[in-house]
Amino acid sequence: MNETQGREAIAHVARMLRDIDICHFATRAEDEVLHARPMSNNRQVEWDGDSWFFAPRDGRLVSEIEREPSVVNAYRKGDGYTFVSVSGRASVESDPELKKKYWLDELARWFPNGPEDPNVALIRVEAEHAEWWGEEGDGSADLQAAEARA
Repeated sequence: MNETQGREAIAHVARMLRDIDICHFATRAEDEVLHARPMSNNRQVEWDGDSWFFAPRDGRLVSEIEREPSVVNAYRKGDGYTFVSVSGRASVESDPELKKKYWLDELARWFPNGPEDPNVALIRVEAEHAEWWGEEGDGSADLQAAEARA
């Protein structure tokens, strides 16, 4: 496995994620059981180390993040051999302008009252570590390494 230190790996990971819409978003419940659910990655947003997701504010995903913010997002490209795992810290963002910025009309299927609905939560995952496996090779990156040295 090729180890790439620091945030310079973000561009490589972003290229892999560009073609993947759905990930499995894993959190830890109060009883320590891991839960994963399919979530849209909003591939229309250029990945810069942060991933953005919408979820019901009163749902299990949000409550688990608020209790334990360490999460994992696991991605697989539908065709070919590309897998990406991103671990990081999740937070529930309250800025209404951020919700509008990342909103897509197709989200109305799950959230018919739009991003202004107080039960619509925007979740930010700040990547700390990434691993990938693919036809171009495997690798991993400590995405905080450059920040820690700065």
